[in-house]
Amino acid sequence: METTDQKFEHSYARPAAESIACCHALFNCKSQLGISYDNLEDKVKRALCFAAGLKQRHISMKLHELNTVERKALHNAINTMAGALQPLANHSYNEFR
Repeated sequence: METTDQKFEHSYARPAAESIACCHALFNCKSQLGISYDNLEDKVKRALCFAAGLKQRHISMKLHELNTVERKALHNAINTMAGALQPLANHSYNEFR
């Protein structure tokens, strides 16, 4: 008779791609970036949606719920902001004068 430990030793880990697909399905999301976006704080989503020219209702939406035009606008805003904010990021408040 096999014990639980013996059964565990014989089981094989899932391939990473399968595990990632299961996570995406669990969160009803199609990508790792979608999960990351969906888990942002509302104040960050608000700033991104504002920069993208989206409406208040978009803040509470998940990335996969946005249509192609909305996702493209959000993608462009994120890339623009990331590049523009890079020189200002990660400095102390004292340097910010």
